[in-house]
Amino acid sequence: MMTSKDTTTTTHVSDREPQSGQNNPDSDYYAFYRIPVIVQGREIGKVFADVKDNLVVIAGENKKEHQYLIPKSKVNRYNDKQVYLSISDSSLKEFEV
Repeated sequence: MMTSKDTTTTTHVSDREPQSGQNNPDSDYYAFYRIPVIVQGREIGKVFADVKDNLVVIAGENKKEHQYLIPKSKVNRYNDKQVYLSISDSSLKEFEV
């Protein structure tokens, strides 16, 4: 009698690669690796956390200079190195906490 091996594997958040091209980034990945967030070609900070449907972005490594609560719907595109937002630099203040 032949038996089959269970080949199911479990993927942990830190082991996952981000899925480019999707509308909702794997923000746990971005928060874990502190991925930079880009608005109109400049870095505004790094992803710090995922809260509901928002990304918490904090500027400043040693001293918190700015903190933003950005809706995931404002993510234009992303890869494993950066998250690009579809907002203007001038509208960034709307999202400052």
